[in-house]
Amino acid sequence: MLALRIDFLNGVYHAANPAAHATSEWPPHPDRVFQALVATAYGTGIDPQPLRKLEGLAPEVAFADASAARTGSIYTDAASLGKPKRRPWGRTKVVKYDPVRVGIGGPVYLIWPDAPSDLQEPLAAIATGVTYLGRAKTPVAFSLVDEVPEMPHRLAPSSTGDQLLRVPHAGRLDELDAAFDAGQRASVAGMVRYTDVAERVAPSPWGELLVLRPAGVVDMRRAVQLASGLRAAVLSRAGDGASPLLHGHAGDHAAWAVIPDVGHTHARGHVLGLGLWLPHGIDDSARADCVLPLMQVKHVNFGDRQVSVGLPPAHQQTPHGLWRRTWCAPSRTWASVTPVVLDRHPKRGQRVEEVLADSVEMAGYPRPVDVQVSQWSAVRAAPLARAFSPRGRGCWTHVVLAFDRRVGGPLLVGKDRHFGLGLLRPVDDSRVVR
Repeated sequence: MLALRIDFLNGVYHAANPAAHATSEWPPHPDRVFQALVATAYGTGIDPQPLRKLEGLAPEVAFADASAARTGSIYTDAASLGKPKRRPWGRTKVVKYDPVRVGIGGPVYLIWPDAPSDLQEPLAAIATGVTYLGRAKTPVAFSLVDEVPEMPHRLAPSSTGDQLLRVPHAGRLDELDAAFDAGQRASVAGMVRYTDVAERVAPSPWGELLVLRPAGVVDMRRAVQLASGLRAAVLSRAGDGASPLLHGHAGDHAAWAVIPDVGHTHARGHVLGLGLWLPHGIDDSARADCVLPLMQVKHVNFGDRQVSVGLPPAHQQTPHGLWRRTWCAPSRTWASVTPVVLDRHPKRGQRVEEVLADSVEMAGYPRPVDVQVSQWSAVRAAPLARAFSPRGRGCWTHVVLAFDRRVGGPLLVGKDRHFGLGLLRPVDDSRVVR
């Protein structure tokens, strides 16, 4: 094993994400570290050729939390001071952002489990000369270590990982040499998928989504009526022997799903699918007792309307809104697309946010560290909370929940979570606290 330790001497890291220049990079990508080692080798007169043995090797990355921040500098054109213009396009102000990570909670370790042992000595000689990473205002100290302590996060290469890091590929040193000789910026290295093997994602109590497609355009504001209508239709097909998961009169039961088209530029807020969220961990027999009657449903009555439903043709592409990952991807931040109905009224002097936090725990999730309430949803195309009608009397509101760790979905919260309300969607927090 070869392990490189990086200490951030003033607790900050100035480096932009090459894929999104206004955001900061965290953790440091292996290719950025590789480039720092190459530059140091040339700057100190050490042969960089041994670094070729790191090309094509995707290291594990162990690190602690850091907070994202961004500073901005405004540059004023000389023309505003009565001097001749220097920019032909005539812009008077330019804002240049400096994305940064602050509050870095510990060193960062790059670990190559299969690196050749003869790389230890030359890498150590180069590493001791590295003085900064990313930008010159990020002073660092590099060193090789024999052991890596437990860290809050440890990314490892994975073909199914949800994080992408730039890793020096074969021939990377030659690319950097050629770019330097030509006076050009080096190309961006290839991306490798990683997953966090140290972080323990809080699981959802819900598992598989079974869904039918409606034939017409149905407004998601009818969620409770649609869920109740689907329940009645499924129970009528199941008959007297209906599974307790369907009627809900004995312990755990499935949640009737109303999946809307929200969260993207062209979203219209109509219903994409009607179906069931099955409890996590049920056996094949219990699953079959739910699947068979659901698949037999051809029409759903809601209010004075009826909508045809069924499985989509095999050749028809499934919209992203019906992908399980859309509703289940682990995230620290979740926002409601249908409002959450409070499980109870607040007691005297109790805040609504406290009651909602209790509801989240009652639904089987960790207690959120922050709860925000509003009539407006944070998800594009989701209607106002007051546009919905719950099953009974009570209070309901849109929410944004923040957790101290990533929570897996789906998130179904509140008194009517089994009937289409209280459905939340993961928010792309861009690893805000990473």
